[in-house]
Amino acid sequence: MKSIFHGRKALARLSLFATLGLAIFWGVSIYLSAYGHEVGSPNMQLREHIELDSEAPFVYKKYTGPQNAQELMKALDADYNKSLAKTSVSVSGKFTAKTTSAGKVTGAKTTTYSSDLTLSEIDARYPRAEWLQLLLDKGITIDDSFKYASMLSKRYTLALLEDNPDLQQSGFLGIPPTDDWETYKAAYIDKLVNDHAKIQEATEQIARGKKAVERAKAQIEQNEEHAKLAIERSKEAVERAKTQIQHSKEQIERAMAQLERSMEQLKSAQKALNSQQLLHIKKQVGGIQETLSAPQKPTPPQEPIPPQGSN
Repeated sequence: MKSIFHGRKALARLSLFATLGLAIFWGVSIYLSAYGHEVGSPNMQLREHIELDSEAPFVYKKYTGPQNAQELMKALDADYNKSLAKTSVSVSGKFTAKTTSAGKVTGAKTTTYSSDLTLSEIDARYPRAEWLQLLLDKGITIDDSFKYASMLSKRYTLALLEDNPDLQQSGFLGIPPTDDWETYKAAYIDKLVNDHAKIQEATEQIARGKKAVERAKAQIEQNEEHAKLAIERSKEAVERAKTQIQHSKEQIERAMAQLERSMEQLKSAQKALNSQQLLHIKKQVGGIQETLSAPQKPTPPQEPIPPQGSN
């Protein structure tokens, strides 16, 4: 049983890759669908529809080998053959007036061109190895299974354009109208190559942008760590300062208490000294007063001293 890979991761990535390439390639509006992708302008749309075998899911593989068709096919072809069920392409649009072979001018009308060639039919018309090598020779690189499938799917669009000469005259995809198929085919392939170059450039820019964002993020995280460390150090310094201030306050309080005690002691000593001095003075005054108030004894008469040599 086969199913359209609606909602599957493989479809999302494959469709996104193809749609991004076409959007850059033709510079037109993009429409994602459940069955694949659509690209076009308001007047004309190209739709590529890919179905995978539900019993053989599309397997993503990275390819790092030589860029040549044989090595690519050896690495990726088996999974591609196993997973792919069907690819169909359609172009819908309002095409401009044209003159018929009978000379009659027809007006613009809305038309849909479609193709649903089988894988064997597309391989017969545009052999896989030759198609891949042609693209590789023109500078396209294929580095995974998604791009491998995308490049092979472009053969279906080319077949649709080849089978409908009216499209070749419509200016579809920005390719100049021409009656020469080989010229038109070469222009289509050149568009693919230019598209690939733009996709590669965009991919590289995205990768560079991602690295720049990662570097900026790392720098921000580093700055945040430095800021956090600085904040922690500041907090520690503040805590130390608070502790020192508290210690100083306690020292000051102790000193003030000691000073107050010393002042009290000094006052007490001064009072004691004053009291002792006052008591001493009082004693001295009392002694003087006693001296002044005591009666004096009479002085006894003294005998005359005889003259010398009177014996």
